[in-house]
Amino acid sequence: MLESAGSYMPCHHVMADRASGLSRTICILLMLMVCLSVSRAQKGAGWTPEAYPNPQTQPALCGRPNTYRNSSWICDPDGILTRWQADELDEYLESVRWETPCPCDVCDGVADGYNIAVALMRSMAVTDKSHNVSYRAQNFANYLRTTTWDYGSCDEGVVILISQKERRIYTSVSKEVGLKVTPFRRESIYEKRRGLFSIDDYQMGLATLVFDYKTVLIGTYQDVEEMAEQNLSTVISGVCVALSFFFCCGCCMILGKHEVETRGNMTPSTSMGTETAELMAQKPGQGYTSVAGFGGGDAGADAGDAGGGDAGGF
Repeated sequence: MLESAGSYMPCHHVMADRASGLSRTICILLMLMVCLSVSRAQKGAGWTPEAYPNPQTQPALCGRPNTYRNSSWICDPDGILTRWQADELDEYLESVRWETPCPCDVCDGVADGYNIAVALMRSMAVTDKSHNVSYRAQNFANYLRTTTWDYGSCDEGVVILISQKERRIYTSVSKEVGLKVTPFRRESIYEKRRGLFSIDDYQMGLATLVFDYKTVLIGTYQDVEEMAEQNLSTVISGVCVALSFFFCCGCCMILGKHEVETRGNMTPSTSMGTETAELMAQKPGQGYTSVAGFGGGDAGADAGDAGGGDAGGF
């Protein structure tokens, strides 16, 4: 009994020592993680494109856990939007795939349109101080769209990036999408929504931004230049119609006046037969008594004497 007890006690101490060592190791790792987090926060370090999560495959890391599709079109790991705001915006982003036309050569026929994804963050990491903030935002968004967020089958994606600390927003589009969502349109659309982002109303700013992009992709959007061109065309058409109308009226008046003058200047010999002209040229009492042939009693008597009968009727 003593030997077995003696042999048992050292084993118990060994296991206790191992458990104690494991606990110390875990505590040390946790402390290191906390220190790294504090250091990261103190230095203001932000996200790098490579470390930024994917909302389609990592929704929980994007602050979008328990979505009914188990995926999302929004990545907001820093919680800039509320859950309700993100859910509302996510639904609208999903509708883009269903309501825009398929730009690919081969289409499934269901939810095969363009896709728009949103990346929000507190700040971007400074990996190269030689590049300014605008360049870093552009590079970040382009990296997501072409590398980790390359959704779809024919490069039909759009990525909108917002960095809160740097006050930057950038929309990355492919060459094909850029034929519709041109740089001019992107700039003019953003200028209309700038005020919403200035007051940190990111949910409404993004919703209206996506709405405009969606109408552009559908083909129903009209920007300032197009509306100005259409209005100018309408004005020119109206002026042409008015000028044509007045020209025709003027021509008719001139022709009518000319015809009246021509009739007034006509001579009997040119406008009537020879006999009628001679008749109008004769004086009363010479030849025929009147045009109607129903003259006075003298004429009737003469006619009766010459041919007999009554000159008054047949």
